[in-house]
Amino acid sequence: MNNLRVRLVFWTVAMEAVLLLLFAIALVGFINRRETGQIEDILRLSASELNAVIDVQGGQYIVSQQEIADLQTRGVMAWIMTPEGKLGYTIGNAQIYQLPASVPAPDTMHESKLDNGTPVYLYTTALAEGNVPLGLMILAYPLADSHRFIGHIWLALGIGIPLMLLLSIGGGLFLADRALSPVAVITDTARQISNADDLSQRINLNLPDDEIGRLALTFNAMLERLERAFQRERQFTADASHELRTPLGLLKTQLSLARSRPRDAATLQKMMSDMEGDVDRMTRLIEQMLALARVEQGGTVPFEPVDLWTILNTLAEQYRPQAAESDIHLSLSKPSQIDTHISGNAEQLRQVFSNLIENGLKYTDSGGSIEISVSKTWNEITVAVSDTGAGINPADVPHLFERFYRVDDARARQTGGFGLGLAIVHAIVQAHHGKITVESHTDTGTTFYVKFPAVAQTDKS
Repeated sequence: MNNLRVRLVFWTVAMEAVLLLLFAIALVGFINRRETGQIEDILRLSASELNAVIDVQGGQYIVSQQEIADLQTRGVMAWIMTPEGKLGYTIGNAQIYQLPASVPAPDTMHESKLDNGTPVYLYTTALAEGNVPLGLMILAYPLADSHRFIGHIWLALGIGIPLMLLLSIGGGLFLADRALSPVAVITDTARQISNADDLSQRINLNLPDDEIGRLALTFNAMLERLERAFQRERQFTADASHELRTPLGLLKTQLSLARSRPRDAATLQKMMSDMEGDVDRMTRLIEQMLALARVEQGGTVPFEPVDLWTILNTLAEQYRPQAAESDIHLSLSKPSQIDTHISGNAEQLRQVFSNLIENGLKYTDSGGSIEISVSKTWNEITVAVSDTGAGINPADVPHLFERFYRVDDARARQTGGFGLGLAIVHAIVQAHHGKITVESHTDTGTTFYVKFPAVAQTDKS
């Protein structure tokens, strides 16, 4: 059974059949016990009445015709045995039947059969007047009507249960088809997506907020993520090809010129130096692309409690000589007595802040300043890296963290970057469950805000 609808209906109907069968058995058992209880009550009542009305005179048992008629109306028959164990009197149809061979012990009951095979319920009790024993009464109640009634119930259940199961199969298939029809649409949509060009398709169904509806929403969200991922990969491939084409073209040009005619050693050395620069440029590009890919794919970089202040203080000492050469003031500050631990990878965090500091140094003019400040709320640590450079055009700000994106003015290609630095920074911050934003005004400077979840004191041990 490879069809989900059929399996659902099969298991539902199978469970329903088991429950109906158990119900039928319980119902018939209840009715049978109720019938047996009523018969036992009739036999006890009849025995009590007989014991009260039987008159023994000269060894003869005398019962009024009215009492006999009442017993026959109830369907009860009886054999009266003498104290010597002989048959002394019969009531009702007992006169045409022999006493059953299997007679219950006194004051007990059980089911037996007459000599013609008729099932009866027998009850044996003593016949006495006061403390004087007068014999034994064996009462019988025919079970044919009771058995017939139970048989009719079984027949009704035997017909009704299969009809109910057939209706359940039809209704189950109908309901399963309605419930699973969106799944078929989802399956068809997934089947049609054979390549990235089909990722623009969506499941447009007006579904309620149930399991199927949430499945469709999840599937659409997955398609959106896949579409964005494919678009990023296409853009990444195109941008990488474009960036590699320039140094490769220059390298080929230099090689062609070197082979075109004999050249002196100094010229060849110059050309080889230019080619080495092109190779270095491609190497840096490939290293940055690999670094970005590793961060975006997650990898297995271990996280541990890291003190941001220690990292920032080390980087500030490292870049102060470079800042001093460019006449740029580099400062670092934080309020006293605040804990700056976060959960992360120290090497990646150094890469984040070294990139931001290098950007500030690269785009800040002589006489400017770069300020690194640390602040903290109860559950978040914020690092602000501000420079007094030329600022960024507002139209470029939303694209700063895109791969291979470079602005056209102060932050231009001649600085030697590939437009991957901030993309790497953004990916690392996201991998640390943080957030990076930027505020910039042309001619006044730029501030990057990096926010990380703080680590509780008990988590640092």
